[in-house]
Order: sequence, then structure tokens, then C-alpha cells
Amino acid sequence: MLKLWLGRARVRLVYALAYGVKEVRERGFFAGGFWPPLPNLTEVPALAKARSQANLYELALRHLPGPRPEPRAVLDIGCGAGGGLVYAHAVFPAARLVGVDTNGAALKTAWTRLAKVQNLELRQVPGDRTRLPPHSFDIIVGIGCVNAIGPSELLGECARLLAPGGVVSLTAGFALAPADVQVLFHAAAWQAGLVLRQVSEITEGTRAALAQDRPWAESVIAKVPAPLRNRAREMAALPGTRTAKAMAEGRVRSYAILVDHPVAAWDAPRLRAA
Repeated sequence: MLKLWLGRARVRLVYALAYGVKEVRERGFFAGGFWPPLPNLTEVPALAKARSQANLYELALRHLPGPRPEPRAVLDIGCGAGGGLVYAHAVFPAARLVGVDTNGAALKTAWTRLAKVQNLELRQVPGDRTRLPPHSFDIIVGIGCVNAIGPSELLGECARLLAPGGVVSLTAGFALAPADVQVLFHAAAWQAGLVLRQVSEITEGTRAALAQDRPWAESVIAKVPAPLRNRAREMAALPGTRTAKAMAEGRVRSYAILVDHPVAAWDAPRLRAA
């Protein structure tokens, strides 16, 4: 338990420091992406330098959930500097958008980036204690945040926030086989009163994005404080790291996870491994 807590604490610390770097704030994302482009990826000029990250949001917001009514409200847990919310606004222009994050510097940048979006709310709160009104969101998306919060804690809050028929769409990396991730999230969803619909491995797609974005990641990590630089390289799975080796050997994998409200009556498309 202590090892798990320390691992999450290190993830949160590196994440917090990363948004102190100007280039990360300007890009709008800290998390990795997904590649190659999905068929319905919307080209957003403001995200032209972060296409793989926009593509990951396309995966989470539309591709994995499949055809559904346009959402009335979308929540991004761990929204960072707002790049994902920019993409959400591009594909769901009528939806109310809410982003939560614990990083004040990132949220300040997000406010500036999204200044022209009228139906928007940003809050500096933990993702498992948002204090947002219950049953408010049709789509809740979380890119990597479950690694810092934990499946049970995150899905417990999502269950409170999700509207009937709504969906929780997550991406994360684990040193677990697909069957073990299935068991982990089935238990967390059941405990929260939700239903696990799908676990899809997306490792090859995330590795392709990491390769494409490597020059940018190297330049950013060079500005991270020296004591945390190795940890940042591990989180970015850069060549030569233990994480990169583990991903190449299949010991660390990336996943897309879909959980929904028990009253949902639609079938999500099966995502093919990239």
C-alpha cells in the first residue's frame, strides 16, 4: 500500500512541476498522445503542434464511446492547460465544458486559452473530490489521471457526477496484462455502481505518438529540475528508460477504458489494437 501511495505521489509531483515549464503550458498538454490519426480526427488550428494529443482526446471523447447523442456537459478530470477542452469545444460546440485540475499554473493558462468559450468552468480541485453538482455530465474524460488518483477513488467520484446514460472514458498505463486491468476496473466500477464496458490495449498507438513527439519531450524534460529529470524521462517513456524497455517487451501497456452508467443501452464499437 505504501509503495502504491508513493508511486501516485511521484506522478503528481512530476505532473505539477511539468506545468512550470513554459513549453508544456503553451502546448496545452503534458500527457502523451495516440497515433496514427483516427478517421474522424478534427483538425483544430490551435492544436496543430499537438496533433497526437488531440487524437488521444478524439479516441476518448468520440471514437471509443461510439455514436451517441451530443453531450450537454463534458468534464475533463486533470484538464491541465486546457488542450483537451479546446478539442472538446471543437467537436461539441454546444456542450457545457468543465475542467478540474490541482495545478494552478496550468489552470491559469487554460483560462487564457479558452477565454472565448462562454459555457466553461474551471476548478482547482482534486479529481476525486470535485465538489461539482451530482448527475451533471454526459461524458467524463480522464487522460492519465487515474494513475495519480486510483481507479476506485476516481470512479467513485465519477459515479456521483455522471448523468443517467453517461459514460466515463479513461486512458492510462499499467504494468498489468489486459485481463488484470479488466479485473481491476470491473471491481472499481462495480463498487461505484457503474458498469465496465470495454478495456482496449492501445500500446502501439501511444508508442507511435511518443516517437513522433520525442524531440519536443526531450527539450521539455531538459528544463525539469535535475532531481526529477530521470522520473520525467520514465513517465515520457523516452528511449533508454526502463519504461520504454518494458513497453517494448509488453510488461507496461497503455489502455483505453470505458465505463458507463447502468441505464446506458448502447453498444460501444470494439477498438482494434493499433
